[in-house]
Amino acid sequence: ADNGAQFRVAVSNVAGNVTSNAATLTVNAAGTMPQFAHVFLVVGENTSYSKTYNSSNMPYLTSLANQYGLSTMYWADTHPSIGNYEGMTAGKIFTNNDSDTPSSLPLSSDNIAAEVEKAGKTWKDYVETGGSTAAVSGCSALNSGTYYVRHDPLEYYTNINRANIVCFSQFATDLANNTLPNFAYLAPNGHDDGHDSSESTFDSWLKTEIGPLLASSHFQAGGDSLLIITFDEDDKSGSPSCSTTTMGQGCGGEVETVLISPLGKLAYKSTVGDPANFNTTYDEASILRTIAEALGLNTAGLGGAATRLPMADFF
Repeated sequence: ADNGAQFRVAVSNVAGNVTSNAATLTVNAAGTMPQFAHVFLVVGENTSYSKTYNSSNMPYLTSLANQYGLSTMYWADTHPSIGNYEGMTAGKIFTNNDSDTPSSLPLSSDNIAAEVEKAGKTWKDYVETGGSTAAVSGCSALNSGTYYVRHDPLEYYTNINRANIVCFSQFATDLANNTLPNFAYLAPNGHDDGHDSSESTFDSWLKTEIGPLLASSHFQAGGDSLLIITFDEDDKSGSPSCSTTTMGQGCGGEVETVLISPLGKLAYKSTVGDPANFNTTYDEASILRTIAEALGLNTAGLGGAATRLPMADFF
């Protein structure tokens, strides 16, 4: 049954009297994740759900949310940014210091890229503008902007093949050549992700850079791919608004999260979760669990993702 379906419930007491009342069925996340050949993750910056969904500043993302799947119960885990990016890739919050770099905070924890490698699959981190390695310094971008390494979490992990961190221009090449990896992290610079600009800039970036991917065979009928678009945290105007190293606290505020796939439900709005208990709402660990299950990966070492349910209600 669909979430919110109405039923008549008949109840008989010991005297034999029967009453009938309407009841609403709440369906929790259930089901099995489909398996995908490719999963893509894109993260925008510092914008509340109320300022993105159905906003005149984000018509493209709103059109995708309305056409495909939208979570209406997704809360980021913490403020500021860095912990949320860590949660999406490792299922843990290692720091809330946005000044930490791969040099000051090298991480050997299990992570999504490491699990992809263990499974014999492929991944790439497509980076706009820069990166901490010589191979991706001075990368081109749709618009000039600052590279923030805290928005590029795979840079911090020491137990992965760093040759897979490449310039964003390689993304269009791999799409054209049908050589996309199994997992792709797409990292716009600080202008294009909205951090130093506006949500409309990020929306335009999505249309320009992600539009061709969605027009490809990977996202048409019979396609084999999943795209997740989310935001790291809200603009700190919501409640709660706090800093924590514990997953599932909702401290980063409510943000928009959209799942797009030819295998997904259309025009779907997920209401899984209760904001009175943030352990039931979707968060970064939910995204990580979803990616891992979509690619058939082990989740035991992925922190909070080991116990979170995947976002299987979208399928």
